[in-house]
Amino acid sequence: MPSPSALPTRTFYTLAGWLNDTFRLGWGAFYWNTRKTWFAARGRRGRCPCQVGSDSGRGGDTGCDAVLGYRSPGRFQTLCPLLAQRANGDWVCSVDKAAVRPFWGRVFAGVGLATLALMLAAILGAYALLRGIGYEVSFQQVAWPPAWRQFRQVQSGFYLNRARTARAAGHMDETLLFLASAYELNPADHRTGLLLAQLWQAGQPLLSDQLYARLFREHPAHQDEIAPAWYRALLARGDFTAIQRLARERLLAGGPAPAAWLQAVIFACQQTGEPAPLEQLLHEPALPPAFAPLLRLEYTLYSAPPETRSRLLARAAAGETNPFASYHLLSRLLAEGRPDLVLARLAAPTCPLSNRENIRLRLDALVVLGRAAERAGLVRQLLAQPTQAAVCELLSSHLAAHPDRDLLHAYAAKLEASPLPPGEAVHPQLLAFFGACAALGDADLLDTAVHLVNTSAGRDYRTLTAVQTLFTSGAPLRPEVFLPVLQPLPLDTVYALYGHFAPPPPFPP
Repeated sequence: MPSPSALPTRTFYTLAGWLNDTFRLGWGAFYWNTRKTWFAARGRRGRCPCQVGSDSGRGGDTGCDAVLGYRSPGRFQTLCPLLAQRANGDWVCSVDKAAVRPFWGRVFAGVGLATLALMLAAILGAYALLRGIGYEVSFQQVAWPPAWRQFRQVQSGFYLNRARTARAAGHMDETLLFLASAYELNPADHRTGLLLAQLWQAGQPLLSDQLYARLFREHPAHQDEIAPAWYRALLARGDFTAIQRLARERLLAGGPAPAAWLQAVIFACQQTGEPAPLEQLLHEPALPPAFAPLLRLEYTLYSAPPETRSRLLARAAAGETNPFASYHLLSRLLAEGRPDLVLARLAAPTCPLSNRENIRLRLDALVVLGRAAERAGLVRQLLAQPTQAAVCELLSSHLAAHPDRDLLHAYAAKLEASPLPPGEAVHPQLLAFFGACAALGDADLLDTAVHLVNTSAGRDYRTLTAVQTLFTSGAPLRPEVFLPVLQPLPLDTVYALYGHFAPPPPFPP
């Protein structure tokens, strides 16, 4: 029995011998078969290349020259089945010199099997490496060459996952870098491009607009999804000229939510004080006929005297059955200082507004009338209900347009005592509460709002901490300064913040 110290040495020599035999088999497969092919082509004259030349050349008595130097000569039988072992252990050729022939079939079969084995090893290695790095690649995408064209999508998914991780950690620069790489690798993924455009809008507005335009152009089937996001970006930056172009195109395209696009056109015209786009729309054959009366009235208001404006609005609101048009007309009446007419219409049984819209207009009308106690009572009735996202949006948009310290403190206490469920879905409502606190400029309330947002998200929103100092500085602010970082916000809250920080120019007297 060998000593333990001799075992490593024996293992080494065994491995070395196996590698030597394998190498010799590899080159010998071509060397010996080539020589035997040439020997057969010469008519088998002269010395047989693989038999020992000093032997007789007879089968069973002639040694095999090809196996000299092998640690395990029997392995050569995989290349030449003519090799045989005699009873005394010698290896000989089993046929006469005249019967020696090549075995190319075995060579090609061996090469094929070796190639397949190497390919399989390479495929498995590549698959394991890619999965280890983090690429969500399937075995088929590595092994099947026609599927290699999908690797750019796999790379895109890898960078997209990295972007999600970076965003969750609050590393916005890395998030944008990974998202840009993901989109360039897979520009067919419009959702990645859309997210990148939304995140770019605060720090890179030109790149954001260029990407939105590219998405709009290259993905016509998804324009109904891209256009609202683009509108929100333009609205946050106060680019009302671009809003007019986009809203006009969508309104005339006959897509979904035409009332929202009509509202966008009207709001942009209010902010610029220029009614020309309304007149141009009235001459468009593709304008939905149901919107023509409201659009014509809106255009008329720009040149009508104050008493005429109120009369026209009251007459139109009295017979209006469309909820959107009714809400718009009553809001216009409030802007004209006629809350009495608004409350009367809200109390009418034919009023087409939902309960939520009715309450919002009622609250706004009570502010104009100066009936603070009645307004506070209605707000506290809403706060007594279970916390709901819709109620939060309603209160935030109202208090952003008409800030009140006591009501905001009561609202904050409600959110702290009965918070919205945690998760990304509640961010718009909590950001809307932050916007309402910003309209008041109360430092304590802003701290509370930041805490609520961070608690719900499970991480710190650094941009909120940076922007909240703007609202306590006392300096005049434009919405486009802070709105790009307060996203996503409900549209009602965005309109309310514009009304508070940048009210539209008045109509000519």
